[in-house]
Amino acid sequence: MSKISITKAGQSVLADKMTSALHVALNEGDVTTGQLMLSLIVLLIGGSYMDRDLMDKITGKDGGGGFRRLEQVEIEDIAIAVLERKAVVIAPAKRTSAMVNEEAYRKGEVIGTIVGADHFVRSFGTLDVLEHLSRNALLNLAETVWGIPDEAVLDRKAAELRRLMAAQQVMWRPTSFATFTEDLS
Repeated sequence: MSKISITKAGQSVLADKMTSALHVALNEGDVTTGQLMLSLIVLLIGGSYMDRDLMDKITGKDGGGGFRRLEQVEIEDIAIAVLERKAVVIAPAKRTSAMVNEEAYRKGEVIGTIVGADHFVRSFGTLDVLEHLSRNALLNLAETVWGIPDEAVLDRKAAELRRLMAAQQVMWRPTSFATFTEDLS
């Protein structure tokens, strides 16, 4: 996916929508105990310098492909509750603390990737997201994603264009949990 030209406030809106999709995936998706355990481990150790080797095994950065399964344990409901309370996607523009490393900010994204939360992301083509895009970005999207010809949108103001695009309810997902930080940075 390509980089997205969006305001800092828009990044926060996207992060909130992705957090919501993560919560839906945890409750309604086919999340295995192994995925829950991995997610809890990421939540507990993500961003910790001392545990970087374990994170590399989970994410596959060590070359081993990542963990695939853990023993089945009857803690799924507790794991889901803990993850819902702790796992959030943080917009890159809000990652301002010098005391927190980048991996600590990315825990929600890694967990979303593990549990397949991308399947639960609703379209970002809604007014609350589109209001953070410039008119130029809207014009580009109108033709490439929405399929609206240039001549139908060139004379429209940004607010009118946003309403038109949101009304069509096109499934637009310009980012994923795996690429969120890279797409918005």
